[in-house]
Amino acid sequence: MGGTGLALQALAGGYSVYGQAHGWPGTEFSSWVVNWVFFTGFGPLFLLPAFLPDGRLPSRRWRPVMGALIAGMAILQVLLMFRDMVWVWGSERPSPVGFVPTEIIAACFGVVVSAAAVVGALALGVRVRRAQDRRQLMPLLPAAVAIALAALVDSTHSGGTWSLGIWLLALTLPALPLATAVSIFRYRLFDIEVLIRRTVVYLLVAGLLLGAYVATVTTLNALFRQQGGVLESLLATGVVAVAFAPARDAVQRAVSRVLFGNRGEPAAALSHLGQRLEATAAPTELLDGAAETVARTLRLPSVAVLTAAEVPISVFGGVPDDGVRIPLLSGGRTEGELRAAPRSPGEPLTRADRAVLDDLAPHLAVALAAVRLATEVRDSRERLVKAREEERRRLRRDLHDGLGADLTTIGLRLYVIEATAPPELREQVTGIRELTQAIVGDVRRIVHDLRPPALDELGLSGALEDLALDTPRGPNIAVTIPEPLPALPAAVEVAAYRITQEALSNALKHAGAANVEITAKAVPGRLVLRIRDDGRGLPEPLHEGVGSGSMRERAAEVGGDLRRSSEPGRGTLVEAVLPL
Repeated sequence: MGGTGLALQALAGGYSVYGQAHGWPGTEFSSWVVNWVFFTGFGPLFLLPAFLPDGRLPSRRWRPVMGALIAGMAILQVLLMFRDMVWVWGSERPSPVGFVPTEIIAACFGVVVSAAAVVGALALGVRVRRAQDRRQLMPLLPAAVAIALAALVDSTHSGGTWSLGIWLLALTLPALPLATAVSIFRYRLFDIEVLIRRTVVYLLVAGLLLGAYVATVTTLNALFRQQGGVLESLLATGVVAVAFAPARDAVQRAVSRVLFGNRGEPAAALSHLGQRLEATAAPTELLDGAAETVARTLRLPSVAVLTAAEVPISVFGGVPDDGVRIPLLSGGRTEGELRAAPRSPGEPLTRADRAVLDDLAPHLAVALAAVRLATEVRDSRERLVKAREEERRRLRRDLHDGLGADLTTIGLRLYVIEATAPPELREQVTGIRELTQAIVGDVRRIVHDLRPPALDELGLSGALEDLALDTPRGPNIAVTIPEPLPALPAAVEVAAYRITQEALSNALKHAGAANVEITAKAVPGRLVLRIRDDGRGLPEPLHEGVGSGSMRERAAEVGGDLRRSSEPGRGTLVEAVLPL
């Protein structure tokens, strides 16, 4: 309404000035219109802050005040229509229908406008104080206060056509729409992005149809060598009419795909997700990119897949706090939840979006169930491996310190008995002694196979140094332990030892390395083991052999991870991260 009033004022004023100079009719009427229609666009600007941002007053208590102001503005509007003088672009002349003195109207104008501006600023201040997101309204508050101050100055210092108050109002009134634009585009006030998105398709269709119309008319004119013919216009209109529906559909699909993804093509969304799941090798990695696939398919800012314990397992753009939440059910069991945020705060997901998410949910639920089962199997294996290695360490200690020592003592006593036994018994005692020695050897072999002896005798640090010393002549091997290692689980010790053993073997057999560096460091919750050589590096293409697979399996058994990397001319790095 304000824009319409100001536009009519400009149109009537221009007609009045130009018409008088050229003798056009109706210039007096247009001059009269200028002097009251301007308030139709000018007045609402003072009340606008009171209704921001949702078109409602801060509370019902403001209704009587606002009603009185609107009534006062309506009365002022009528008085302006019957003002005794009219003003048009710097000059005043008698009004053809006016009789109310200008002084009375000026006084009423100052009171009404000042009151409206002050009330608008106060109402906006109350709204800012109560707002949850004050950033959206903060740019508007200084503009509203400035307009209120300018209106007060104008009402108390009016003295001439271009008084100080008029200048201040002229400077401050544009601040309100500018501040509104800042709030809209920077702080997403009114969520105008939704309206912009909806108009894109219609602007494109209009442009395409206009271009088709112009091209058709131009072509037909060239063919018939006429200009402005009825036949060409009819044919062009027919072509445009026939092309409108398919053109609109094509543009709608293209714009929808850009703005909303494949929500109109559920099969394509399912295909993308299926391809992503199919390309995943490890079961525990099935959902690594699922959230990103869903988000990019539907052009959503954030999507997350959570387990039943609300642990994020696949996240794109953060875990949404609002939006759609879809339970993921598989086999009658709730495996988790799919969360999807709206494209913007004021644009909730549509039924089409929800339908696609509902179609994707069962597939995500099956994948989430597979991840859960694979994780449970992995955790179970880790517990079994750790229990096995702890039991092996206990057995080795018992066999070495208990049974082994007892058998050794028995062997020594048999030596004594053999030396003093009668000749007829000596042969039997000798057989028993030799059998005992064989049993001692078997026990030692079993003890050695249960667990590398160096780990119990020297610890992991000493065992790695001992392993470097026992390596055949070849590369220079350096072992670096920056800080003393804490007491480690038996399974982690064995895994680190065997991984180092295999990495050294690979460096000797395949890398042709001159130097090998072994580093072991305990960080909170993890043991980081690195074996770096300066050999020829990994071959291209890389094929994982038995030894490399064994290292990876050793790390996986204890819940760790192993990576191999190589750069041309800089050797190979084997890095194992083992949880403690």
